[in-house]
Amino acid sequence: MDKADSSRQVSKWETLDRDILSVIFRKLNVEDLTMGASGVCISWFLASHHKSLWNTIDLDKFREADKDLRLFELRLRIVFTENYKSSDIKETSKSLRNITKFSRNVPVNLVFGCCSSLDDESLVFAAASMPNIEKLVLPRWCYLSNNSFGFAFSQWKNLKTLIVAHDDPLLETFEFQVVGENCSNLTNLKYLGFLGKKIAEQIVSHLKNIKRLSLQYAYVSRPGVLLLTTGLQNLAILNISHCKEFDDETVTMDHIVQAATQKRVKFILCSDNCTGCRNERWFEGFASYGSESWRNDEIKELEF
Repeated sequence: MDKADSSRQVSKWETLDRDILSVIFRKLNVEDLTMGASGVCISWFLASHHKSLWNTIDLDKFREADKDLRLFELRLRIVFTENYKSSDIKETSKSLRNITKFSRNVPVNLVFGCCSSLDDESLVFAAASMPNIEKLVLPRWCYLSNNSFGFAFSQWKNLKTLIVAHDDPLLETFEFQVVGENCSNLTNLKYLGFLGKKIAEQIVSHLKNIKRLSLQYAYVSRPGVLLLTTGLQNLAILNISHCKEFDDETVTMDHIVQAATQKRVKFILCSDNCTGCRNERWFEGFASYGSESWRNDEIKELEF
């Protein structure tokens, strides 16, 4: 057997091209990348800062990978909110600070984990560190002052897509006016929560450029949906699939469909025998929150 040529260069992991390493590193979760691979050698450390790795920051990737366990943990948080608030805020802050050491101002998509709790300090830090965000997913639990809210959205001038899980009984009113005053490029909105006429009025008044709106899995009032349909002048597509309705019968779904047809708005709703709605267990109005059905949407721009 011939001996191998000793002069032949043997490829080693630490000498791989950084572009190749970055492709490999995309297979890792965020924690393994920042806490593990980046510390192997200088070449891996530099590759772990590759811009292509940090276009999207998803804080759910820092948590338990097992989906069933994550959803069980989420249900506990819904029932015992105050018990988890402090630890969740600390974990969110820690995750953001670890990530921004590598991502710098590269990210354009920022997804706060479904179990995250967001306070003023973390929101201000995220906005200052990642000013180029175009798609933002806010968690259900946001404990924010008007000052931090105003600062954050004043930084996110490039924001095009906003996804909100808003729980009225737990939180203050969502500041749609602040968003509208700062984010003129915002055209896509997804809202999960209790959408009555008052919130619909705020959206119509302050988010005039919305073209794509999803209320998938939300609790909605028909007068509120009708107001959105007629009041948003640039609206092109509205998704109310799998919604739960509440209020009187003064406005029927036929009224809404007729209004959408007149404005040539593409209107997405469920069939009368939708298996998804029949099988869904409505848990405090947030059955889909944290699940794949929350991340998916009939409107592709609102998937994450």
